[in-house]
Amino acid sequence: MWGDNGRTARALWGGGLALLLAVVLAGCGDGGGQSEGPTGSATGASKGSASGGSGGSRTGLLYRDKEVSLSNVQAIKNGCPSDFNFYVEFADSGPRVLGPDESNPRLNDDGDQTDEGRPPVLSWEPPCSWDNEVLDFDDVPVAKVAADAGDLDQAGCQDAARAAVGNGTHVDRYKTRALAAGDRFCEDFAAGGRVVLLRVVKASGSPVGELTLSATLWAGPAKTEGAPAQPGDKVYENQPVTVSDDVAKGHGCVFGSVGLGSDMPVVTYRSRLNGGGGDIEYFPSCLSGSPKMRFSAYVARVKGAADMDLTACQDAAARGESNELEVPVSELRTGDGFCRFDSLDKDVALLKVTAVTAKAPASVTFSVTRWEAPEPS
Repeated sequence: MWGDNGRTARALWGGGLALLLAVVLAGCGDGGGQSEGPTGSATGASKGSASGGSGGSRTGLLYRDKEVSLSNVQAIKNGCPSDFNFYVEFADSGPRVLGPDESNPRLNDDGDQTDEGRPPVLSWEPPCSWDNEVLDFDDVPVAKVAADAGDLDQAGCQDAARAAVGNGTHVDRYKTRALAAGDRFCEDFAAGGRVVLLRVVKASGSPVGELTLSATLWAGPAKTEGAPAQPGDKVYENQPVTVSDDVAKGHGCVFGSVGLGSDMPVVTYRSRLNGGGGDIEYFPSCLSGSPKMRFSAYVARVKGAADMDLTACQDAAARGESNELEVPVSELRTGDGFCRFDSLDKDVALLKVTAVTAKAPASVTFSVTRWEAPEPS
């Protein structure tokens, strides 16, 4: 789902380094500092365990506001090789910084990146090792939470992460120079059934050389991979996506791109020269003067979208335009519907306009339902 982000698996830590890391685990041991406890009969993983599985019936809060501190000074004292990374696992017992002889926890035994059989992981490239100094999140839904979002529970944090995928604000890597105390990030690590809330406690130095984070971890049911969708199956229903001038400008005035072909619609922003287009493209006001949507594959405007089923939607799209139907945002109205059929990827999508702002800063929100196309009769 997240392969388009272009993430490169990180190398192992420098072998044999005697790295001393300052790790502060607030409230560990007896569960102090927690305002609520996990439900179910499963016991917590032992201290230092890398366990990040679903934990059987274990659900709810596992810990709150446990801190972990990372230091560029300690990295320098131990040589700081060019491929150096701090890896932090958010195990069920608390955050754990990996030792110098432990490999990249995101890789399986074959050296391939995977989310299976591990807890959520964050990595940091200190200034002495790399020149881009970033926090590198898992390749899953991650959101930087708005300052006015208030207190977040498990559902609120998970919803924020998933919503960011649908509006193009999801976070892959985040520059540490842009961090400030109080910044918060939510990660939905569905493979392990974990939701992580990270809060920046301290980010000091220029470039940032001292970093302290506070972690809250919740447990829920892990995502299970069912049988692949078959022709005619509904893959997802009424999933929201939003494209907007504000987010396009925040990325440097670039195109918005909506990808429909995963288990949920994904919005990204990029230049035309970087990765090509998507199933639907958004041309913001800052690029075109008049914002517009461009649809690929076979597509048609439809009436009565609320009652449209797979067969009717596919038939309408097949009778419609072939590639690059363009619709100015000024012509869109709430309730408008579009049917799209991709004859190569064999999928059908129904898009309903649920909100639109035509004047700058413009924005459009769709509700999207996608099916696997049925076998030709």
